[in-house]
Amino acid sequence: MKKIYALILMAVATPAIAHGPTPQKTDQFVLIGAAPDAVWKLLSEPCAIKDWHPDVVGCESITPLKRTLVLKNGSKINEEIDEILPSEMSISYRLGDIDIKALPVSSLTGRLKVTADGTSSKVMWVARYYRADTTNEPPKGLDDESALNAVNAYVKAALAGLEKPVTKK
Repeated sequence: MKKIYALILMAVATPAIAHGPTPQKTDQFVLIGAAPDAVWKLLSEPCAIKDWHPDVVGCESITPLKRTLVLKNGSKINEEIDEILPSEMSISYRLGDIDIKALPVSSLTGRLKVTADGTSSKVMWVARYYRADTTNEPPKGLDDESALNAVNAYVKAALAGLEKPVTKK
């Protein structure tokens, strides 16, 4: 009887050993020596990103809530805006069709928010995402580490680039 219970317990517990990908998170910010309204203007204009993000060489705004970004390597990022809150200076977005050469993720949602920080602005960029290959053993380049490194680098470059056009004025 003990063997039967042991077999039943193993059968029930075995699926718990296998698991899919865990969600990843990028949470970065930059302080910019400019008024929040000036920073918000750059963030809220759909294709202004090509003027301040060093990796973005082109942008097409299909509708006010959709845009396609073209990166230096020729890959594309399709973004869909979920929410724009001008009174809170906040934009929430998600990736539509994903080109894993642009970012090795299977899904990504993000939020950019501008807040006053004394006489400066604080821009926060938070993203949640899953790696490109959601199987239990993803190949190198489509794994958690690759997704984390790529998204962190993309956001870091964006925040550094955003600082330059605002502080030039």
